[in-house]
Amino acid sequence: MVGRGGFRVPERWTEYIPLGRRMPGTRFIAFKVPLKKSFDRNLHPEERFSPRDLIKKIKEQKEELGLIIDLTYTTRYYGPEELPATLCYSKIFTMGHEIPNRHTIFQFKCVVKKFLRDNKDNDKLIGVHCTHGLNRTGYLVCRYLIDVDGMEPNTAIELFNRARGHPIERTNYIQDLRKRAVKKNCGLQNLGSGPFREKAGTIPNTKKQMAKHHPHRSNQAALAVPRNSSSTKKKRRRGAKGQAAHQELAHGVMEQRWPYGLAARNCWVSSPANEWHNGLCFPAQSPHFCPAQETQASRKRRRRRRKPVVTA
Repeated sequence: MVGRGGFRVPERWTEYIPLGRRMPGTRFIAFKVPLKKSFDRNLHPEERFSPRDLIKKIKEQKEELGLIIDLTYTTRYYGPEELPATLCYSKIFTMGHEIPNRHTIFQFKCVVKKFLRDNKDNDKLIGVHCTHGLNRTGYLVCRYLIDVDGMEPNTAIELFNRARGHPIERTNYIQDLRKRAVKKNCGLQNLGSGPFREKAGTIPNTKKQMAKHHPHRSNQAALAVPRNSSSTKKKRRRGAKGQAAHQELAHGVMEQRWPYGLAARNCWVSSPANEWHNGLCFPAQSPHFCPAQETQASRKRRRRRRKPVVTA
């Protein structure tokens, strides 16, 4: 039974086993997306797989889940409020059928490494799922093992296929993984050498990171101006006010455009830009996420074009 409307079961969802097993030598476990109770009307009892069933099945494997990374491109299947309060949840919207872009890959690596750093004293698992827990999930998990852990591409693919119980299906994902050169910690220089290995007493240079990854920050030196120029001082004050308003608007839009977080499900992280104290850097998803500010010259031109109101 597939059903209709908002509670329509994903296509071919019932053809795959709910979850695989832990990938040997890693913290990863892959599974298909669990469906909230509203979907039960369109499923036979033996086909149902809810967030509660997920936790139960992992406990039956004598494992403990610490983090869920949700790669589906929708929020209709379930919500983090249906998960235990102590379980971390991260939502990374990832388009299906396409190779994930660099930002998505980097975001996935950062979330995984942050969790591993914060949970190095335990053995909690990282659960990753897309719709079927195969293609997007397999690609990003294998990409992490290749780029960060230095695993051979074919070894990573085979390891994932055996643990999941189903092979990665899309050839474009497999071909892209196989052509990857083995470069350990590729693309994670800002996180230190090795998995969260930082020198004692060092503070990350966040100014350089912000200038590199944030379109509204810059280390460019200010231009020299005359000291006793009143008009220049006024312009500088107006410019400072405009810049403050610009940054305030930018942060407000960022909090709306970043719907994911890495925290317990009742303690969401509002914006990755607040993670600088942990050494993480999340580049902006789009350089056009904040509208351009109107200049003083354009405001004058607009006022000159305004026609006077003629009264009878």
